[in-house]
Amino acid sequence: STTTTTMALPRLLLTLVASIATVRGDFDLSNPSWNTNRDTFTATLSPSDSSSNPYSPDLTSLSFTLSVASETTSRVKITSPTDSRWEIPESIVSAGDPTHSLSIDDASFTFDYTESPFTFTVKDVDGSIVFDSSAALHFGDQYLELSTSLESDNKLFGLGEKSRSTGSVIPKGSTTTMWARDMAAAEFDTNLYASHPFYVSLSSSGKANGAFLRNSNGMDVVYSEAGDALTFKALGGVIDLFTFTGPKPSDVVKQYQSIIGTPTLQPYWALGFHQCRYGYTNLQEAIDVVQGYADAEIPLDIAWLDIDYMNLWLDFTYDEANFPSADVKAFVDQLHANNQKFVPIVDPGILAVDPSWDWAQDYDAYHSGIAMDVFVKDITNEKPFMGQVWPGPVHFPDWFHPNATEFWTAQLKNWHDIAEFDGVWVDMNEVSNFCTGQICENTDPDNCPTHKVDTQTQCCLSCSDVDPDNSLDNPSFLIGNDLGINEDKNPSPIDTKTIPASAKHYGDLNEYDVHNLHGTMEAKVTSDAMHSIRGTRSFVLSRSSFPGHGNHASHWTGDNAATWDDLKMSIVTVNDFALFGISMVGADICGFIGDSNEELCARWIQVGAFHPFSRNHNTFGAAPQEFYIWDSVAESARRALGLRYQILPFMYTLMWKAHVDGDVVSNYLWSVFPEDEATHGVDEQFMLGDSILISPVLQDQARDVDAYFPAGKWYNLFTLESFESAGEVVNLATELEEANAHLRGGKVLPMASTGGLTTVDVQNDDFSLVVALPSESDAEGLSQGELFVDDGESIEVTNFLHMVYSATSTSLTSKAVENSFDASNAVSTVKVLGVTAKVQSATIQVEGGEKRSVDLVQEDEVLTLDLADVGVGVKDEFVLTWM
Repeated sequence: STTTTTMALPRLLLTLVASIATVRGDFDLSNPSWNTNRDTFTATLSPSDSSSNPYSPDLTSLSFTLSVASETTSRVKITSPTDSRWEIPESIVSAGDPTHSLSIDDASFTFDYTESPFTFTVKDVDGSIVFDSSAALHFGDQYLELSTSLESDNKLFGLGEKSRSTGSVIPKGSTTTMWARDMAAAEFDTNLYASHPFYVSLSSSGKANGAFLRNSNGMDVVYSEAGDALTFKALGGVIDLFTFTGPKPSDVVKQYQSIIGTPTLQPYWALGFHQCRYGYTNLQEAIDVVQGYADAEIPLDIAWLDIDYMNLWLDFTYDEANFPSADVKAFVDQLHANNQKFVPIVDPGILAVDPSWDWAQDYDAYHSGIAMDVFVKDITNEKPFMGQVWPGPVHFPDWFHPNATEFWTAQLKNWHDIAEFDGVWVDMNEVSNFCTGQICENTDPDNCPTHKVDTQTQCCLSCSDVDPDNSLDNPSFLIGNDLGINEDKNPSPIDTKTIPASAKHYGDLNEYDVHNLHGTMEAKVTSDAMHSIRGTRSFVLSRSSFPGHGNHASHWTGDNAATWDDLKMSIVTVNDFALFGISMVGADICGFIGDSNEELCARWIQVGAFHPFSRNHNTFGAAPQEFYIWDSVAESARRALGLRYQILPFMYTLMWKAHVDGDVVSNYLWSVFPEDEATHGVDEQFMLGDSILISPVLQDQARDVDAYFPAGKWYNLFTLESFESAGEVVNLATELEEANAHLRGGKVLPMASTGGLTTVDVQNDDFSLVVALPSESDAEGLSQGELFVDDGESIEVTNFLHMVYSATSTSLTSKAVENSFDASNAVSTVKVLGVTAKVQSATIQVEGGEKRSVDLVQEDEVLTLDLADVGVGVKDEFVLTWM
């Protein structure tokens, strides 16, 4: 773990130094050597006489390793060969497949270096720079710096989590700080809940590359004013750098996920619509909300409860006065009878029970945690660190402790035995702490906690710093924690409103090093626990995250606000997290903070209905915003969610493709059309996969929207009307209740024939295939698609159906790639869009049998082929022909 005796300097002075110093670090290389297989290069680095690290003296000897992680991916690792340093265990964040044996001679990149001063360069096969370290390299105990030169004309994406007021493109001259903290996503241009040190660099021609610094320490990532350099400035750990040659943006994301792992496959039901709010005062209100959706015939799959249900905000308890556990069980049982699900919230803080509290002496989570010694320790490493969150004084589980999984699983199981929840929402896991200090004590247990909502978030503990000069809580280099753009203030110390960096984890680990991992580690333990408890695929929603989080859990964008700017930002943030390898992402629809309104809510569901995670959620004291409250919003929801439920077979297939191949579900346009430079700045539209374009109205009182359509043929999924685009902006008339979703020509879209009000309705529904013919000028003239079907809940996907579809202007072919799941659904209709010639007849040949005639209806350019009387199963191979 990181240790140092460096004294902290005055914070104002450090801020000034950080802003004016141009740091150049020089090392010299010696003992260069390739191994026999030429897949690993090693050398020794020593600081030159000119080396000057103003924050933490450079170490006197370093080991340098370049390895070929894959044909397209290099790994550069710099660490100390003698000092024990923190680096992320591969059991927490994968570092790729260690069994590779690819030589540098077979890679699609080259590696070059200079010995004195030492620099290294990774280039792609065309000679373009992917990473060039010549700008700066420093390696001190508590300050690492690594820079790369960039093409100044390229656009940079990624590096989060941050709600950027400028949109998806990272602005030149900006700093992105990686330090997870409890800060509302409604606060733009500052560090938020997650840390993702990964970026994609995109040229105007559409060529892309990227890099990932596998380091969990706090850091600043500085993009130069000229856009010609990017610098990572980390507070410790090691340099563990992966570079990706692309050349397409989608390739870069897949290459990144080949290192950190692909997203877990979500249970099918999780793709349904979710309803929640903070502020239901009793269970009956939640029951009435579920009934309200049913009465309004708006799809609803999952009912949620926020912390309102808890007894005095204690995890794993129910407020027996307002949310009686027996009634909650009956509520959940009824949801299950209706083919619906239930998800409650859990926070990491476990009430630290005072001996004087008669009301809490039987709180098992505390007593078990103490007995199993699973809580994070304070700076003394002798007793559990005490913080404060909603319950009041709390201890925090240490996810590094070998007993943590057993402890957490037992608590969840005991709670699950009361009412069988289907998923878990883990919040406040940055970690959030209402107090600041190395050691906190509850010196006034009669008044702490207050048990009053208006004072519960005010720190009531007595906190102090027993070692005020501790270099972990006060590192010499201050990252930009709590800084926004052009804010005239110093950064906040890294121990502000969280666990102090000097706190101790199992194995003598420091919070300083592992802080950014907390959310993902809690999500993993929770996911594993739910697998054990339920024996089915888990659904875990987490606020904080780190690379590899998608392997275990989903994410929502946190506490946004009911504003039009936040609605726009939701598109950017969801797409950013898709780049980060988390496929199941969404924002609080209609906004969390403040009162929403009819216009905003009607438009927001037209966006949120097409995000992978789709949930309405708002805060305590805000006006209700369930969709059925306004007639126009109810109609907007019925239309948008109605289409969502029809295309769930397609969306679930996308989720599976993300899981097995690293595909992206919610996409930036530039990721699908990188060679079209006009897409590179489009933030207010998004793609589902590479097939469906969503173009929402994002302005108050607007009844139309200017939307960019890349070249090709596009079909309105609501009306089936089509138009040809040359790569242009098209004005779309869009009434308040109307959404815009267009299917790209050249695609075959599997849909549910009618949809329904729950995902079970969809899973039991017949299928309809929509063939969107491409432009007549398309050289191949083919339309293609695929479908994945399984039981929607098995942890290991061993039995499944994978169909692929290929269509010409006169035929559709269905073939089974895998047919080990017994899907009994029928294919009832095929709609062919863009048919210009008059069709006289159609026939189908199923599983090589005799040809049979098919009834058809042709209206304008839409050909509808009725297969109901033919008896075609979704798993059947067939050839359908029309002429």
